[in-house]
Amino acid sequence: MKYNELELKKLMKKGFDNLSLDEQISIDILNFIRIVYLNKQDFYASRFDTRYFGAVEMTFSKPANCLIGRCRVSLKDEGKAIDYLFTENGFELLNGIVR
Repeated sequence: MKYNELELKKLMKKGFDNLSLDEQISIDILNFIRIVYLNKQDFYASRFDTRYFGAVEMTFSKPANCLIGRCRVSLKDEGKAIDYLFTENGFELLNGIVR
């Protein structure tokens, strides 16, 4: 999904209880990218090692001087993990890219 401020706000207006799991994950990843923009960080030069806790845990990792980072989403209730690749422009499901 491409990062777009309007799309992020539209998803957020739906209300947390009305979101599908995919939409919740999308909001969290896009919001992470948004925070990078708001902090005026140089995405390429920055190193990320960030973890969100909750029912849907997320780990964002990216070495410095790298264009692509990895987000691992852990679904505690289902006992599974989903991997995404993210850039400053958006994110994609890793399984959708690598086959």
